Amino acid sequence: MTLLVRERPAPTGMHVQVDRLRIGGLALRVSTVRDAAAHDRPERDHRDFVLVHGLGSSSATFGRLARRLASAGTVHLLDLPGFARVPRPREGLGMEDLARLVTRWVEHAGVQGATFLGHSMGAQVVTEVLAASPGIGSHLVLVGPTVEERARTATRQMLHLTRSTAFESHRLRALLLRAYVECGPRWFVRELRHMMRHPLEDRLRQVDVPVLLVRGEHDRVAPNPWAELLAAAAPRGRAVTVAGAAHAAMYDHGREVGDLVLEHVAR
Repeated sequence: MTLLVRERPAPTGMHVQVDRLRIGGLALRVSTVRDAAAHDRPERDHRDFVLVHGLGSSSATFGRLARRLASAGTVHLLDLPGFARVPRPREGLGMEDLARLVTRWVEHAGVQGATFLGHSMGAQVVTEVLAASPGIGSHLVLVGPTVEERARTATRQMLHLTRSTAFESHRLRALLLRAYVECGPRWFVRELRHMMRHPLEDRLRQVDVPVLLVRGEHDRVAPNPWAELLAAAAPRGRAVTVAGAAHAAMYDHGREVGDLVLEHVAR
């Protein structure tokens, strides 16, 4: 059963629709963003982008990137169960569980041929979506993908994240701190354990669409050798480093990352 409750947020420079849903008993919040200035775009040029956030984070980290992508189509920002005040289930959810939820929403919403983009843990989720459901999307973009093969312990992950955060803006740090508080330590740790067990590099081999790996120059969570390894694992993959960026490259460098994504889907 799917329960839909529709909200109307305060007006912005974009048309934004926020939907709260329950799909198969799991809660999900979807913010759909459209550029009001692009309403006359020919239907054949329309694109859909599905964006999934990382561990302990929220769709708010995609704000600047979403505005850039909305110039080319409709952007769907997903907030997963347990994050951003979305109700959490009693038990933790693996990457496969989250991917099934995203897939069921895509089918419910009638979104076809979308570009899927995930940040950090979200990169694992969207990879699982496309690996498990061939034909559901047209392109895949992974920003700061986890978990690097030489850092598959909670201690190393937290150490690398801390080192990367030192290069993020104060505004992003404040946003992430609020998101971590909303998530709570118990849910964070539960999902961290599932995240650590997911074999991203193996699942990428099952993805049959073009894959773009994006990492920041100062991203210790997704170092360059890891990004190159993932690009090589994907049948059609390539990796790009954004100068001056860190782990959340899409936040402080939203326009640059957006340009990379649009160039990727135009290939």
